[in-house]
Amino acid sequence: MYQNMQKHKELSIVSFLFLISACVPSKKFEELQVKYDLLNADYSELQTLKEYCDNQLALNTAKYNTLESEYEKAEQAYAELKNQYKKSKASYAILDQNYKELVIKNENTNNELAYRLQELDTLKSKLEGQLFANETELLAQDTKAKQLKEKLDLLAADLKEREHRVNELEYRLKMQERAVANLKNKLTESLKGYENSGITVVEKDGKIYVSLDNSLLFESGKIDIDKKGKIALLEVAESLRGLTDFDIMVEGHTDNQAMRSSTIKDNWDLSVLRATSVVRYLTTEGNISPLKIIPSGRSKYLPVNIEETKEAYAQNRRIEIILSPKLEQLMKILR
Repeated sequence: MYQNMQKHKELSIVSFLFLISACVPSKKFEELQVKYDLLNADYSELQTLKEYCDNQLALNTAKYNTLESEYEKAEQAYAELKNQYKKSKASYAILDQNYKELVIKNENTNNELAYRLQELDTLKSKLEGQLFANETELLAQDTKAKQLKEKLDLLAADLKEREHRVNELEYRLKMQERAVANLKNKLTESLKGYENSGITVVEKDGKIYVSLDNSLLFESGKIDIDKKGKIALLEVAESLRGLTDFDIMVEGHTDNQAMRSSTIKDNWDLSVLRATSVVRYLTTEGNISPLKIIPSGRSKYLPVNIEETKEAYAQNRRIEIILSPKLEQLMKILR
């Protein structure tokens, strides 16, 4: 459309010039021709300038469209950034509030930590003092432990020595038990003929008791040994003569009936005098060393039968020869 308008202008100018040339003189026409040529040159220049401007306009239009598209994108991005900014601002406000609360809390925590630190310092000082006391106590205990170790070593040595003594004591006791058993068997064998005559041999509490009824040795109320009693005592003496590891105790026992004698005061006298008679006979006629034998009297105070019968009275009237193993060797071991 623009090109048609240009052509229409050119035709108008040509027509105008033709009309002028027909109406004006030749000189005038030449002047007009010159102006026309100038105008035509200006027109060509303007047309060239117009083409350049059209090209620049197209380029600028393209740039404008590009910039407009970029502006729309930028505006959209701005809107998004503005939205994000609002969100970030809200988040910042929350974070700022949280930060302020944390600061306050941190201050409280710091105060609490400072207080706790002070407590820990106090506790540390206390523990250091306790540690020092413990170290001092430990040194004391170590010294005490060394002393106890020395005592323990001494006790161990003593224990070993005691163990040796115990073993030796056990051996001695076994030998003593064997000696007691052998002696009992020897006495039982030597007195076998008197089993029904009032003589018994028993072992009790590690001792041997040879019990002789008074009816075998003495007449009623008498202290002199009769013939059959002397024979029995000689049998006993034969078995005891060579003893070296036993003490011999001769005990007289009576019943609880009162004495009726002008020469013997009471049952104490009777029990002791009868024991003395037996000891005297064993040492003189039985050849037992007086250093090995001891007489004693128990009177009525150690009965074997507490019934009030003639049989009980007869059982209680007796002489007991008590053979006790000597304890000197055992005592030496114990010491």
